Amino acid sequence: MGRIVLGIIGIVILIILFPMVMTSIHDLQVEEQTDAALPCVSSPEDVTLTEDLWQDDLGSVLSGVDNLGHVLTATGYVPATNVLTVTGWVTPATTCAIVYEVDGLTAFTGMGALVGITPLLVWIGFLFSMVFSIWSGVKGKAGD
Repeated sequence: MGRIVLGIIGIVILIILFPMVMTSIHDLQVEEQTDAALPCVSSPEDVTLTEDLWQDDLGSVLSGVDNLGHVLTATGYVPATNVLTVTGWVTPATTCAIVYEVDGLTAFTGMGALVGITPLLVWIGFLFSMVFSIWSGVKGKAGD
């Protein structure tokens, strides 16, 4: 009976902790990049970033503000040219600062994919051991 209870508690703990592990892995995979005083073309409202957005994802843009303090919102990105389209630009602003995430594991070839899949593999291993614990507890009870 103890194995069954421990197995169920273990599965619940794994489910609760999984999002926290994934957030930590994301933090390991990326670095924050700040491009200040980027010249902005007002029509369309485009800026050219110095680095590639992490996984070409607009969600990797953390913040943007023009030199007059207006908040900018990223609406498009062209990976081939690193051109980011923003809205919220108010003329006569001429420059802006963009804070975004870039690949933090570029220096370690192949590590991005490995770091991304490792938590899933560990979680599956723990889940398997918890299910095995429950199964062996049930099997032991059936044999009594």
